Amino acid sequence: MKKFKRLILIIAAAVACVCMCFAFAACTEEDTKYDVAIRVECSDGRIYEFPVGTDELHIEIPYTGRKRTYWVDSYNLPDHPRWGNEWFSPSGEGANVFHLSIAMEGTGEVEGIEDRGVYCVSIEADSTSDLWNFRYVWLFITVK
Repeated sequence: MKKFKRLILIIAAAVACVCMCFAFAACTEEDTKYDVAIRVECSDGRIYEFPVGTDELHIEIPYTGRKRTYWVDSYNLPDHPRWGNEWFSPSGEGANVFHLSIAMEGTGEVEGIEDRGVYCVSIEADSTSDLWNFRYVWLFITVK
């Protein structure tokens, strides 16, 4: 009877070890999501960078009478072991996308920044991504 119990314990331990090995093997690099850094570009040529840890920027720009538009220029996964130093252009489709909108104080959503006033450009790194963690950043712009 002692030998039977001992055999059962050895088999149970072996099964537990095999299960743990499969569990650790399932955690591959592809399953890991990373924090994302974002670069936003303006039609006037300026680029605004949101490194990991910076969720909002406040800037003032002079009134020119010209309409300025904004878009996500590129993104980076700084903690990624392989691509940490690379910046990538977003594809605009699929699971790894960004959403950008512009709102003017007192007016609501607008296509671009043209008149004097206070604006907020909001950028969302979509939660559907298999590359990055969800992130929301704001660029507050005062046109004087």
